[in-house]
Amino acid sequence: MAETKALPHVTVPKTRRHARLHEREWPRRPKRDPHTRLIAQLLELAGSDSSVIATSSRPWASATFVGIRHKIILKLSGQNHYKRADQLIEALPEAQFTISGHIVAEACTDARQSLDDSYEPASGQTDGTGDKPIISGETVLRLSILTIEDW
Repeated sequence: MAETKALPHVTVPKTRRHARLHEREWPRRPKRDPHTRLIAQLLELAGSDSSVIATSSRPWASATFVGIRHKIILKLSGQNHYKRADQLIEALPEAQFTISGHIVAEACTDARQSLDDSYEPASGQTDGTGDKPIISGETVLRLSILTIEDW
């Protein structure tokens, strides 16, 4: 019986069609996310006794710009939390953030809520032990910041 010879291995060149489609969706690679650097500079601007309660970010785009919309809930504590909150609200729209590759296009305060040390609950409200509840002085700010990529 005659031996059968194996056919030579044939390779088909890959067209990388999927990669080309993906490149058309994003004409260039997005730059690094500025979220953590923005929060660090915001905490520095807010001063001591300030902390971030929650943050979120999502992509944003217009006809000419690409960026990220940041939502931040910031808590200011301490004796002078009212005054520090007022100063932050006033300074935030004009604050200069230095984030490489990004520009802060808009920064504003969406909401403000304050609780003071001298808070007196309505009669009959207690913490369950018969004492008045202890509430530390703090101000909570909801901030909205838009960063756009610097070309």
